[in-house]
Amino acid sequence: MSGLRVALLDDHQLLSQALAAALAAVGHRPELPALSTSPDDAALVAELASQPPDVVVLDLHLGARDPAGGDRLLRRLAPAVPVLVLTAEEDPARWGRCLRAGARGVVSKQRPLPDVVSAVERAAAGADLHTPAQRAALLHAAAAADRALAPFRSLTPREQAVLDALVDGVPAADIARDACVSEATVRTQIRAVLTKLGVRSQLAAAAAARRAGFIDFDDDRMRRRA
Repeated sequence: MSGLRVALLDDHQLLSQALAAALAAVGHRPELPALSTSPDDAALVAELASQPPDVVVLDLHLGARDPAGGDRLLRRLAPAVPVLVLTAEEDPARWGRCLRAGARGVVSKQRPLPDVVSAVERAAAGADLHTPAQRAALLHAAAAADRALAPFRSLTPREQAVLDALVDGVPAADIARDACVSEATVRTQIRAVLTKLGVRSQLAAAAAARRAGFIDFDDDRMRRRA
């Protein structure tokens, strides 16, 4: 298979350029959309819909997007064009969520370029990139992770912010000062968090958040997955 139009949606320029060169070397037509001109999902989807490529290679962390934002973009793209997710993440639950959102497949950025090129070609052809057993295992991991995250989704936005601070080791007094509320208010919010998560201490709440994957750590920045 040759001559594929491949849209590379990854703002890591070195990787994008290397993959573009590898695709071009075997006769494909890689394109690197000007991501700065598409600051939101709607604009980016519209740009791709105007001249649909044969396949999109998507990094979930594109631009300022967190993984949840990448999932939303994937769901908007997948019905109209084959999408291959290329990611540095090795979390089976994250891969399973990508498949569930409509990705043709998920490939690790640790794979050699020829393997990625082959995956692009297979995605464009509608082939399965994962065996039935692999797909089932990834979808099972995603479902299990969703169940573990369910209690965290019951938290209010303020309770989520308090939990973020607890995971980072911030004392209640400092949380109160930063939020311009009383320490008593923060302690009430902490008790609500503990009750909803079914734990008895702030340390247990923080440990549960890490264990369930509610908090992502990347570049010293915390991001919620729920």
